[in-house]
Amino acid sequence: MSNVILADTNILSTFAKVGRISLLLQLLKANRLGVTPAVYEEFQIGVTKGYTVLQPVIDLIEQEQIELLVPNAQEILQKSALPSSFDTGERETLIVARSRSLGVLTNERHVKNWCLREQVETWDLPGILRALWRHNVINREQVRRLIEEIEAKDRVVFRNKEQILAE
Repeated sequence: MSNVILADTNILSTFAKVGRISLLLQLLKANRLGVTPAVYEEFQIGVTKGYTVLQPVIDLIEQEQIELLVPNAQEILQKSALPSSFDTGERETLIVARSRSLGVLTNERHVKNWCLREQVETWDLPGILRALWRHNVINREQVRRLIEEIEAKDRVVFRNKEQILAE
């Protein structure tokens, strides 16, 4: 089995909102992109509430292009030890990542800080965007346009655009 990198809801929804989940799959081609059942359920709830732009994530999970990693009994028991500031999807993702030595894709500062403390490898949205052009998935100008699209459709503000695009 190849390495799995877990994604939390926010990072996948950002790429879903701009219709570019395929970029994550291309970037991580040497690995498998995975989610936990709680993240899958968060997407199902979102679609039920009318956020149909999230449906492609559900489809990719159901087609097994995004792997579903179910927590084992020990991981389920460990979830309650995480801070209550984490939502269910974050707790499940972090416990599975820590116990299985998997990396995490997130754009939540509190999740990233926890990963740093727990020595769980993590990548945030600016790091992913930088990696897209550094690994020749798309070029820098395409990343610049993608940043603008994410800002418009996901209401994300990038304070470090030039750092993302710098040599």
